[in-house]
Amino acid sequence: MKNWRKLTWFILIVQVLFIVWIVAGTSSATSNCDGLIGDSLTACQAGTAIGAGIGIAFIIFLWAVADIILGVIWLITNRGQRDCPTCGKAVKKGKTKCGSCGYDYQKTA
Repeated sequence: MKNWRKLTWFILIVQVLFIVWIVAGTSSATSNCDGLIGDSLTACQAGTAIGAGIGIAFIIFLWAVADIILGVIWLITNRGQRDCPTCGKAVKKGKTKCGSCGYDYQKTA
């Protein structure tokens, strides 16, 4: 497996955290409507459902914004590099040898 950059791992961790946040938000979307009956119970349950829906929509919106920002940063920082086929380290384009393992790009061309 190639050596992944730290930013790639950070992006994966952010994705997992958003998934955990959504699961926790949907599972804890119950409110304390105990002791209520009739219209009061119906209103309490409806309010809980609306609040949970708004909360989940907000989390999904934040997730999309975070993905766009992190994706742009990842693309910008990855410009002008290629992965060494031997060790997987990032090598700037234009260099003829890998700084880590000494792989020579000119011999393969």
